[in-house]
Amino acid sequence: MTRSSARPRRRHWRIAAIALLLVGCGTADEAAPNDVDAFDWDYVANRPRGPRPFFSFFVTTQRGLLGLPQGQWSPAPDPVDGFGGNFGGLRGADEICSMLAQKSNPGDTKIWRAFLSSTGQFGEARVDAIDRIGNGPWHDFRGYRLADDVTGLLPLETNQGRPRGADPLLADMFTGENGEEIGGGGGIDNHDTLTGSNLTGRLFDDGEGGRVATCADWTSRSIRGEPGNTMANGGQVPVGHSWPRSNLQGRHWISEHTVNGCERGGRTDGGTAAPQGDFRVGGAGGYGGFYCFALNALPFDSAPSVARR
Repeated sequence: MTRSSARPRRRHWRIAAIALLLVGCGTADEAAPNDVDAFDWDYVANRPRGPRPFFSFFVTTQRGLLGLPQGQWSPAPDPVDGFGGNFGGLRGADEICSMLAQKSNPGDTKIWRAFLSSTGQFGEARVDAIDRIGNGPWHDFRGYRLADDVTGLLPLETNQGRPRGADPLLADMFTGENGEEIGGGGGIDNHDTLTGSNLTGRLFDDGEGGRVATCADWTSRSIRGEPGNTMANGGQVPVGHSWPRSNLQGRHWISEHTVNGCERGGRTDGGTAAPQGDFRVGGAGGYGGFYCFALNALPFDSAPSVARR
């Protein structure tokens, strides 16, 4: 083997090693639940293979979730009520992200991560959502910037609630896997998005070690927490808002309030809190969606020209 032919192979292994470090450190047993296919890299062009190499953020849409088949790790959703809190653990949730990304962007080869925290008590490694998603940058399907780095994801102030580094159009209205605006308009209230996390993207303290907050590390659709009340106080499963309720309220994208439980289904006809007897993941204005981020995507300006819509 000549030196020139050996060099790309050595580079391949160096990049693979870096990718493994980004996925996370720990023992083999800890890493196993998050095993994914290798990140497919074009060494000549120095970018991910496939179209839209910048595409690295979306909110799972209701239509997208309900249309998925059973995966290797993720269960099949109920065709009406979805997954509830059972995505098949973090690896199932990651797989859901990948399936949706590949459906909307055929040929996509990125490693996708669900923005979900876990406790490490139910077959998953203990991990905070903010530590799962790499270092950025992140752009939506259209090329609009969400943030250049982790700092850019966090709001400047809690009451502001939106990613400080986002393009204003995307900050005000997150988009789905096809680049569509998540807010349905016309009185549709579908912004509650599961995270299992607090204001900084760390595991939410539900008083039970995160069991309820993470729906047993995203493996349960039957757990019920505290019933909460009509003012959105109480409850134990934290959700962020994919679009803000107003200029003054309901703005935090990671952890705005809690819902009561992990059961399937939801309601999108308005309301600030789930009724006391409603333990559905979407009971306060949602359908059980979550955020998806890709590792090692490129800045939009480095990507092939794509017309923004």
